[in-house]
Amino acid sequence: MSQSAERTTTDIALAVAARRGAGSVSLGGAGTEFLFYEAAGGLVREGYRIPRSREFNTANNKGVSAETLQRQEMALARWASDNGIPSAAAIDLVMQDGFPVLILEVVDDDGSDLDGTALGSVIASMHRLPVPGLPLVAQAGKPWDARLVDRLEERYTRLRIRHSLPSLPPSATLQATLERNSSKPCLTHMDLRRQNVRVHNGQPLAIFDWSNALAAPPDLEIARISEYSVIRENGIDYTAFLNGYSKGGGSIDVGSPSWPIYTLDAAVMLAGVFDSVAPDPEVREHFLSRARALVREL
Repeated sequence: MSQSAERTTTDIALAVAARRGAGSVSLGGAGTEFLFYEAAGGLVREGYRIPRSREFNTANNKGVSAETLQRQEMALARWASDNGIPSAAAIDLVMQDGFPVLILEVVDDDGSDLDGTALGSVIASMHRLPVPGLPLVAQAGKPWDARLVDRLEERYTRLRIRHSLPSLPPSATLQATLERNSSKPCLTHMDLRRQNVRVHNGQPLAIFDWSNALAAPPDLEIARISEYSVIRENGIDYTAFLNGYSKGGGSIDVGSPSWPIYTLDAAVMLAGVFDSVAPDPEVREHFLSRARALVREL
């Protein structure tokens, strides 16, 4: 986080707190695109999710306005709460100095390890729900399978400029495989890791950061979690997660011809993250090797 970015978002948080009668403001967390501040004073205790810029041009969000992502976060947080999925209450969305600030309930986290079985059960419940009727930013206005193939090819092409990777099958072949061998779409979060879950005694109290959400088959989400679980900092016990997911009524088909494509989508994304966004040669090489192996399965 740059010093100037921190100052700017801190000033915005202080201004919002003053408007709403909250006194002390502290930084509660920071991500690539948003920072989260906690405000308290009098009868007020709330959180402010503030974007680093008014528009994002990152690998995941190119030319996407911060307000669009904030409105999606508010809508999906409310959808989750309404449907029994752990979520912080979305209180309001306000503009401050031209920046959209999402005001949220503060959900305390005790720092305990996330119970993978409990998370699996929650996600199984979520995957059974009807898809909410709102356009999703990551979907880019396309059917899920076309969007998946588009972004896979785009990210893979960028990686091949810097690294030795085999050619992908033609896009028509990939999309035909997905069309013939995929289950009904549901809402998928697509960024489930310890950093995006508030936890108490291991239990998930709130899932947040819905920026990557897609209406897609549940197996796509599970494939991503399987790759995420390799990274220790993500705090995901994949075996426990699958146990909870199965007990919660969820099921996946790792033998489906679509499964290597789902997993490749995750491996390529992670290889790109650890190649440029958060450089780590060892982790990058792991996911590049995964990508090579998965392409050979297609």
